[in-house]
Amino acid sequence: MKKLRGFMLIEVLIALALFAISAVYLVEGAFIATRTMFKMKRNYIIDQELVWARSEILKENKYDELREGGEISAPTIGLVSWDFEAQHSEMLDLYDARISLSFEGNAELDIDGDEREFRIFLLRTEWANHSDFSAKRQQVLELKTDYIRDYLSNYDSR
Repeated sequence: MKKLRGFMLIEVLIALALFAISAVYLVEGAFIATRTMFKMKRNYIIDQELVWARSEILKENKYDELREGGEISAPTIGLVSWDFEAQHSEMLDLYDARISLSFEGNAELDIDGDEREFRIFLLRTEWANHSDFSAKRQQVLELKTDYIRDYLSNYDSR
């Protein structure tokens, strides 16, 4: 008679333990991936709505209106409050601006309120005569005029 050899009980238990450990790591990895995906989706929503809010705010061309700050309602992240500061740069009619946006969030989408700050450069010729910038603009204009005169006088002397 042939002797049939099967698995011993200890071998089966070791196989089951190895399978259970690998299943735990697989489920944990899937959970972490899902959680990361949801975080990325929330951050994408926040970033897109803040870009939209910033573009809506910058449609305003009047410096005094921007400087006052204000609020704008975004579809997903709720009410967005903004503050604005600008200063003249070393380029004519180019302004170094800082926009601070704070939003209240959305509990349904698990989006917490937060604050973000953006620094951008704005080319705004209509701000040239504003009292906050007229003196600095005149200085920049004089510097650039002197530079061009010096350059042309050196060019003519060749």
